[in-house]
Amino acid sequence: MGATASITVELFGTARIACGKRVLDLLLPVPASAALVAVELAKICPDLVGVALRDDLSGLLESYTLNLNAAEFVDEGELTLSDGDILLLFSSQAGG
Repeated sequence: MGATASITVELFGTARIACGKRVLDLLLPVPASAALVAVELAKICPDLVGVALRDDLSGLLESYTLNLNAAEFVDEGELTLSDGDILLLFSSQAGG
């Protein structure tokens, strides 16, 4: 088995309302991707599909973004995570 990272995803705005939770814990392979994060989030909280996640689980809806450790925005490419990292999931539109 390859390397994995235990991370937390903190939800904001309508994603938090749809899921009914503030945080979700994920165990992801390293490296990962935004698409893999979407798949894993949908397993834990299917209500995020169509709200923050694309229907085909290929990533986030265009109006949503991920931020790693409140320091850098995540794009669709490879994502190198470490144990304890926090991904923030929120709307990229003004007013959230």
